[in-house]
Parts: sequence; C-alpha cells; structure tokens
Amino acid sequence: MKMTNYWRQLRLWCLILTCTIGAACAQTQFPPLRYADDFASLGREAAAGNKPIMLVFTRPGCPYCATAKHDHLEPLAASAEAAAKVVLREVEAPNEMIPLRDFDGKMTTHADFARRYEVRVVPTVILVDSAGAPLTDAIVGLNLPEFYNLYIEQAIDAARLRLRTR
Repeated sequence: MKMTNYWRQLRLWCLILTCTIGAACAQTQFPPLRYADDFASLGREAAAGNKPIMLVFTRPGCPYCATAKHDHLEPLAASAEAAAKVVLREVEAPNEMIPLRDFDGKMTTHADFARRYEVRVVPTVILVDSAGAPLTDAIVGLNLPEFYNLYIEQAIDAARLRLRTR
C-alpha cells in the first residue's frame, strides 16, 4: 500500500514538473522593437520595397505599451511574413535625448518627432509612406487587447492598398 502511494506521488510530481517546464518554454521571447534612428534611410528602403512604415510611439514605464509590445508588436516585428509587408520602428514619445534623422534628413529627437504627429497618448501606432505622410488613421491606446492584432493587420492591409493605388 505504501509503495502504491509513493508511485502515485512520484507520477503527480513528474506531471507537475512537466507542465511547469512546458509552460515556461511556451512563453517565447521576441527581440525588442528597433528604435527609430534614420527615417531618411528607412524611407528609401520602404519606397524600394513599396512597404509602409509602422511608427510605434511608446513611453518607458507605460504598462499598456509593454503589453502591446510584448503580446502583439514584438511578435509581429519578428515575423518574416510581416517583414515582407511593413517596416516597423519604435519612437519613445517623451524622450528629448534620443536623436533621430527625420524623413527630410534633418536631425530631431524622438519627442519632437512625436509632437509632429500629435501623439498625446501611448501606445500609438501610425502607418506612413516613405516620406512620412500618414496612410491610415492612428491606432491610439490599447482599449481592447483581444482585438489589437486585428486592428494592426487591418491598418497594414489598408496602408499597403493605399500605396498600391497611388
């Protein structure tokens, strides 16, 4: 009788250990989003591939930004399928210290660049053409996380269609 209980407990602990390891492995880590640094060069790259540029405006310490990036945008940026459709860059909206070359080749900061697009709430996603002109309405905030991927996919498709019909 004691031996039977021992084997049951051992099997239970092995099952728990297997589930724990499986859950830990299932949480895939994606590389962080690339910070924007040279939109003049990126604009030429996007124009050559006829791809829109996705501007992702964030703020350090913003829990909504962290969720949007971790659950939606970082997996998107790591996807080869998405890379064929869109160029993605992160802009730290309040940061006056990070330098950035704008689409016209002039030096600015992430904060000045965000002000130019009138970003007041983060996360904000704007799809633009190779010259920085918006192609779609901005996706502002993270109100419904379960639909965020759908909003992003629809915006990418709309931006690509707009580029093709120009």
